[in-house]
Amino acid sequence: MNLQEIRRKITETSAPILEGRNAFLVDLQVRPDRKAVLIQLFVDTDQGITIQQCAEINRDLASTIQGGGLPEGAEYRLEVSSPGIDRPLKLLRQYRKNIGRKFLVRFSRAGEQGSLSGILASVDEDRLTFQPENGESISLPFDTIIESKEELPW
Repeated sequence: MNLQEIRRKITETSAPILEGRNAFLVDLQVRPDRKAVLIQLFVDTDQGITIQQCAEINRDLASTIQGGGLPEGAEYRLEVSSPGIDRPLKLLRQYRKNIGRKFLVRFSRAGEQGSLSGILASVDEDRLTFQPENGESISLPFDTIIESKEELPW
């Protein structure tokens, strides 16, 4: 089984586990690591995920994998964690719980790339509105955002 097949299998296998815990997959990384395959799931909930929830998802997923989720004898390391504050937001639903926080956003509009630093003021349907420190608010369709990272206050 190649890395792409493992990725597909883990995505399929994790979906009902995550749904059962009101969580969602933000990112999945599968790559070789020493003598095993490293499988990293970055998961979240709409309220934020706890270490305990990550541990429970890890246990459930490990049991499922051992029960036939990957080929017999496949060597792997499984890690389940929150995306962390240093990782860019990837899904629209992640923004809703981050209203009021400051972001550095790279976006593309009319073929031009731009960036802004501002407070996420609102999320309406698929539009995000940011309020820069100096200037008028800027509303961007979600699909124009290239990368968005929270700016830490320190």
